[in-house]
Amino acid sequence: MLWSPSVLVPVIAVAACLPALAIGTSLEWEFAVTLKSKILFLDEFWRSLASAAHEFDELSAMTFDETEELIYFHDRVHQNSSIFSLRRDALMASHIAEQAVQRTGNESVGGLAYDPLNRNLFWSDTLQRKIYFASIDSQVTAEPKVLVDLSHEGARPDGVAVDVCRRKLYWTNSNITHPTVESIDLAGTNRQVIIDTDIDMPRGIVVDQLSDRIFWIDDLKGVFFALKSARLDGSDRQLVLHDKHHEPQNLAVTNDAIYWTDKTTKAVWSHPKVPIVKATTTTMSPAKPEEDDTATETIADIEPEPVAEVSALVRVANLSEEACGIVARTGFYQRLQKDAHCANVVRKVKERLDQMAKKKQMRSLVDEKVAQLERDHCLNGGTYIADRVLCICPTGYKGSRCEIRECHNFCVHGTCEISDRAYPKCYCQPGFTGERCEISKCSGLCLNGGHCKLEDVSEKPSCECPHNFAGERCEQNSTEICALFCRLLKHESDIYVPFGCHDICEELAKDASDKIAIPQYQHLEVCMTPSPWTSNVIIVLVVGIVSCFFLVAIIVHGFRRLYKPKRPRIRKTFVVRKQARTNSAGDTPLTNRPLATEQCEITIENCCNMNICETPCFDPKLVEQTLAKSSNCKEDKKILIQNMDDDLY
Repeated sequence: MLWSPSVLVPVIAVAACLPALAIGTSLEWEFAVTLKSKILFLDEFWRSLASAAHEFDELSAMTFDETEELIYFHDRVHQNSSIFSLRRDALMASHIAEQAVQRTGNESVGGLAYDPLNRNLFWSDTLQRKIYFASIDSQVTAEPKVLVDLSHEGARPDGVAVDVCRRKLYWTNSNITHPTVESIDLAGTNRQVIIDTDIDMPRGIVVDQLSDRIFWIDDLKGVFFALKSARLDGSDRQLVLHDKHHEPQNLAVTNDAIYWTDKTTKAVWSHPKVPIVKATTTTMSPAKPEEDDTATETIADIEPEPVAEVSALVRVANLSEEACGIVARTGFYQRLQKDAHCANVVRKVKERLDQMAKKKQMRSLVDEKVAQLERDHCLNGGTYIADRVLCICPTGYKGSRCEIRECHNFCVHGTCEISDRAYPKCYCQPGFTGERCEISKCSGLCLNGGHCKLEDVSEKPSCECPHNFAGERCEQNSTEICALFCRLLKHESDIYVPFGCHDICEELAKDASDKIAIPQYQHLEVCMTPSPWTSNVIIVLVVGIVSCFFLVAIIVHGFRRLYKPKRPRIRKTFVVRKQARTNSAGDTPLTNRPLATEQCEITIENCCNMNICETPCFDPKLVEQTLAKSSNCKEDKKILIQNMDDDLY
């Protein structure tokens, strides 16, 4: 399809998961299969090479243009388009998917085919019951044309295939009441029914240019299916394979084998193109689907499963999803250059390709100069798109030539930066807000001549009101409020008048004393400075002072106890007599024990507080000497100290 500047055509670059697959190298793919959510490329040994078209959800039919290395495929649920093309970008090492046919309604593509000579796409619509075609050189929005309308016949077109050499289109009619295989010229004339007997529900069909035969799948009754072939005119019908438990979808043919995708087993199967006389029995070992978390399958995921040697039916690949479309690289353009039917077509295709190559060579010098002009056309590192004549600007720039810096004069009172989403973003100065910092926080906030100021941290605006005005925005007039209360006070003497209205009412009463009363207080309640010496404060202070004195007393007492010298220790031994003496006047209570029956020793230690206790700590002899004297407590202590065993410490 041609590109149109007026039509937005999404171009999606899909990164390949393996190195570049250069044509002619060992990494060149031989088979391509459409799974539900991607296209899988495989080599001749059915090893996975790469995958593409991961952004699609419901892929189905596909076809291959071997002359220009283009794959065309159908997506059932895409909103804008129905058929897309997939080409490889060697410079980007990726695949690029582009719209080929715009979606016209609720179509359901059953089969796809391509004519490389006229560059036309053909497809069957199983819902509309029509066969359409469209040129890939036309506009994307161009309406496709109807080649065959089968809706009035009740037929249901399914698979389609193009005979490039004989310029015919073949299709299968899967209407179970009257199934057929038919053909028509690519110009839309000479329609023929080539097979209409011994057929149940034909599905996919393919033209083998190397053997001049057609192959198709016949979905038989019950669990059986058949793979059949015939000459291009419908003669020489052959049964290639008759088996069961398969649900084949589409076909691809190579030099020696035929391949098809199976929905039931989620696999690709192969069989020789020559018919097998005896029906084979398929060994239905379950396929092991690989993990589909990455972009490509590993080699182990699609390792062919061995089958019995007696069977020609081979499962060549196990897949993780249901497979639908399949294409194979045949190389028939190289092999059929001398074929009687194909030589002319191959020559014309090559001539067209050569003309395209010459045009590219002729434009090479011009392109170099144009490329320089294009590079100079876009400023500030912009990328020039030649076919759309536009510049893709880098982040932070805009305009037809990327000449405008997006942050230029964007922020009125602030600093501009480009955000993560490539939009200009303003960081406002204090006191300003808005997307472009164009709104002052103080604008229109303070009334009646009030002055606006901002808090230091929160930047919250507040108003400093002039005399006789109050409120968050200075909207309250004190004169008017006080005048109202003073008028009411004139009639009701017990009414409450706010503090501070005395001076105002007094001023107003000079001119209207008969209407204004003057309150008895003179100061506003909010302006009165409350006394800090309240009862609670005084109680707290008194309790604190008393606590401090008590704490000091405890500390002093502790120090005194800590540093007070220890008491002396006195150790003395006395002998107590058994019988009291005759003259007992000199005895003391300590030495006179009338009830004692025998002599004993008494050790006195640690006398009580240096005073005379119930059992005094005195030497009897010294006591006898001092009885005649008048002794007091101090003298007794001296006598005691003189008889200490230990030193003071």
